[in-house]
Amino acid sequence: MSIDYKHVRQQLQQIVHDYKDSEGYERGQSQNFWTQVFNAYGVSGQTQTKAFEHRLKDKSNQKYVDAFIPKLVIIEQKSRGVDLNKAYTQVSEYYDRINAKDKPRYIILCNFDEIWLYDINNPLDIKKYQCPLSDLPNNAEWFEFLSPESQQSNEIIEENPINRQATEKLAKLHQAFIQDGVDPDDLALFLTRLIFCFFADDTAIFGKKHVLHNLLKNHAATDGSNLQQILTTLFDTLNTEHRSSRLPEHYAQFAYINGGLFEETINIPYFDEKLYNLVMECDALDWTEISPAIFGSMFQSVLDASEGDSTEDKRREFGAHYTSEKNILKVINSLFLQELRDEFSKCTNNTPRAVQLYEKLPTLKFFDPACGCGNFLIIAYRELRLLENQLIAKIFGDQKGLLDISSMCNVTVDQFYGIEIEPHAAHIARVAMWITDHQLNMVTAERFGTTRPTTPITYSPHIVEGNALKIDWKEVLPANECDFVMGNPPFIGKNQQNKEQRSDMLQVAKEIKGNRNLDYVTAWYIKAMHYMLSVNQDNHHIETAFVSTNSIVQGEQVSILWKYLLEDCGAHINFAHHTFKWNNEGKGVAAVHCIIIGYSTVEHKEKTLFKYDDVSSEPKPNKVKNINGYLVEAENIFFDRTKKQLSNEYLMDFGSMPNDGGYLLLKKDEYESLINSEPTAKKYLRPFIGAQEFLNSVERWCIWLDTDDLISLNQDLAKMPSVKKRIENVKKHRASSTREATKKLASTPHLFGEIRQPKSGNYLLVPSVSSENRRFIPIGFLSHETVCSNLVFSVSNATPYHFGILSSSMHNAFMRLTAGRLESRYRYSNTIVYNNFLYPFMADDDSDKAQKARESIAKAAQEVLDARKHYQDGSDDAPTLAQLYNTYLIDPYPLLTKAHKALDKAVDSAYGYRGKGDDASRVEFLIKKIAELNT
Repeated sequence: MSIDYKHVRQQLQQIVHDYKDSEGYERGQSQNFWTQVFNAYGVSGQTQTKAFEHRLKDKSNQKYVDAFIPKLVIIEQKSRGVDLNKAYTQVSEYYDRINAKDKPRYIILCNFDEIWLYDINNPLDIKKYQCPLSDLPNNAEWFEFLSPESQQSNEIIEENPINRQATEKLAKLHQAFIQDGVDPDDLALFLTRLIFCFFADDTAIFGKKHVLHNLLKNHAATDGSNLQQILTTLFDTLNTEHRSSRLPEHYAQFAYINGGLFEETINIPYFDEKLYNLVMECDALDWTEISPAIFGSMFQSVLDASEGDSTEDKRREFGAHYTSEKNILKVINSLFLQELRDEFSKCTNNTPRAVQLYEKLPTLKFFDPACGCGNFLIIAYRELRLLENQLIAKIFGDQKGLLDISSMCNVTVDQFYGIEIEPHAAHIARVAMWITDHQLNMVTAERFGTTRPTTPITYSPHIVEGNALKIDWKEVLPANECDFVMGNPPFIGKNQQNKEQRSDMLQVAKEIKGNRNLDYVTAWYIKAMHYMLSVNQDNHHIETAFVSTNSIVQGEQVSILWKYLLEDCGAHINFAHHTFKWNNEGKGVAAVHCIIIGYSTVEHKEKTLFKYDDVSSEPKPNKVKNINGYLVEAENIFFDRTKKQLSNEYLMDFGSMPNDGGYLLLKKDEYESLINSEPTAKKYLRPFIGAQEFLNSVERWCIWLDTDDLISLNQDLAKMPSVKKRIENVKKHRASSTREATKKLASTPHLFGEIRQPKSGNYLLVPSVSSENRRFIPIGFLSHETVCSNLVFSVSNATPYHFGILSSSMHNAFMRLTAGRLESRYRYSNTIVYNNFLYPFMADDDSDKAQKARESIAKAAQEVLDARKHYQDGSDDAPTLAQLYNTYLIDPYPLLTKAHKALDKAVDSAYGYRGKGDDASRVEFLIKKIAELNT
């Protein structure tokens, strides 16, 4: 499991300390006790609230269960000294009354002296665990199922169907209006208002429930003929505080909303019977359970309905990316939430400390400079309000109806700031925050009996419409007032940026050498850094955390971006998540591989690096001393492009680039046809190999006319009309290029555009791109007669020793650290990966130790080549290199696996490496070695 048990045990130890001498009253201390336990395991505030509010009576209908999470756990807390056997009888009665689909797997009983756990997954074999409460920290693993990262907990967090149903119906409504030519801007705002009205009607924001439903049912014609006028009047009414006494009652009963949502005058579309029915279908949904946190995906669906094939381009253009709640919590838990919860857990017997935390919450300010439809702001606000509720209960008690809650709920939406380039998304963000606010007001009312009023809207989130890279963030929220910056800036690679984005990017990163090689998202990292540095108030600093693509911690971008942030600007990475698969709340989830980085100008004493077994698994927290720009637990080091190999070994170079429009290359059938029709051509044809051909045993050929005897070549061309025609086409292709260098190549159309082919002997080939599912990049020896393309690298004069080093786990671990990515595949680089890689010995080291180690590695390398040859026996069904090196559940090539293990042993011995076999340990070892060499 991915739980930080050190942290959990510390929290549980604090709980034991807080309650060991307490009176232990069920009624007065139960919820606070379990709130602390839930916080220790990272249970979200929303889940906690639902657990405590769930009404599950026993047969007497006079008592309620203390906490219940459907499908997971039922908790019964008793006062100190109460017999838990009797409690088990009572909870059994509760259990029998639960619907089959919601029956939990676990039962927990506690009386402040001891705690019992029942696992009833198998009713015929119920497992019971019990211990004194004082031993709870030692048995922290018993309750791992409470953690959001656990499988059982994940199973209960299901999306309410209302979110999907509402999205699909709104999309149909939107599409129908778009087909009628309705202005998209007016339509987007109209639907935003409609969404708010449906929610308000089901949750009594308008003063009481179902006033909108009654208005539509009793006054709108079923053919839709007067619906446009009804909604026009309604929106005007909602925006008017002082109304005419002659306003009909069916409008006058709607509460004044304020907040600017209904302020702008728009052209409301006309309706027919079909559209009227769609509106009524939306109205019939139960909007009380709508999740504002996925309003982004709802609005995304609206955009998709009219954008067709250009949808993805538009999302990239506007930066409209939506992050799941699970991934948002990964960010905000480490950024601020877990620290606040830990502080709360220390307040059990310390009311002044609780008051201090209670007074702190309303002073915090949060900023998302790429807020989209507000998901980060929504989740952060929700968790802050729920924590405030816990503090109110702790300080003032759960006295239903006796507290003036309206004056005690001091956390408001105006603590939240954002910038959004798309006006429609900004509208949604504001509305979603207001809806969240009302939902939380209802949660407060359920707990304390009263709450603060939702309308008229007095507080609004500060969502600024505009380009975050052009806006001065200090004008949105002064840096001295900001506490946390967070978000999910747009995922746009360096080659996908349009002209305007490129201009914005270069303006933000103008101080940074190599800025043209940075992804668009890095502009937010840089601008956030400048924002944090602008703080000029003592004892105040800003913490920042972003979700972004993993490309910014790989390859050349690390030395460009993170050298600037960490060395020039003095940033510190305080927590980070290794690569994981990003999921949004939309219906079509894109496969994007992401990382999370939390950084600031202040270094934390304890840093956390979250690692993943694979991109789809759950994070495992690791406490570390330092996190560098590659997200490795090691000192800050950067691998720049360099032309010199670190160990002075043979250089690696690109293969030859045809730049021919395809006219100098031939498939197998074209090759056979050509030599049959023009036999003279055979001496000018060579095997041609790129990454795909090498890995997948694909046969290709090229016309290779690199000769000094041009007279003989011209004589032969007279006998090769097809070859001559191809050369003429190459000349035309190059001459028509807009690139001056390519035009010059038209003077030598018979030659490859760039020639870097070894003249003699064999060379070692390394593919430029290889699957992330392979532990080793497949490499191999080829004759100089085989022309290698610019999609592979070659090392001339390489020996089995070089093959062994580059085929080792040590080199492949370093490659995974420093290589770039093409999607999720590894993109090798000779100047960044190979030239910065440290061999176990310098090339000129001819000591006996070095010579013996080289011989040992060469021998093991030959065994790898022999194992390959054993499987690649020339038969039709012989595996390709790609197949030999792919990952399998059951290893079909054990001889090759055994040979690689022996090779790793020889290579590790040469390095003097005795650490673990994982990449992180190897990389840490190598970085220390490289750092020693550089000092």
